[in-house]
Amino acid sequence: MPELLQPPAAFDANAYWRHTRRFTAALLLVWFGLTFGVIYFAQPLSEMTFFGWPLSYYMTSQGLMIAYVLIVAVYMTGMRRLDRKLGQRQGKTHDT
Repeated sequence: MPELLQPPAAFDANAYWRHTRRFTAALLLVWFGLTFGVIYFAQPLSEMTFFGWPLSYYMTSQGLMIAYVLIVAVYMTGMRRLDRKLGQRQGKTHDT
């Protein structure tokens, strides 16, 4: 039977929010660990220079920005997958 003709799966709001909170908490722990870890452990690298700037500058200003964008991409992908898994359609009658 084609997917468009099947009735939508029953939506369990409690399971959805439980998974959402758990996933968000895990990503916040990653965010905190990266932020604290890179800034704390980058201080010894200030003696090394890269194009006239300390290496710690590049790690904190450039590396963390890339990591934050990756965290947002992981969140987006994970929530999309969770929406599909638990049957959330957000106003749509079928997937297009």
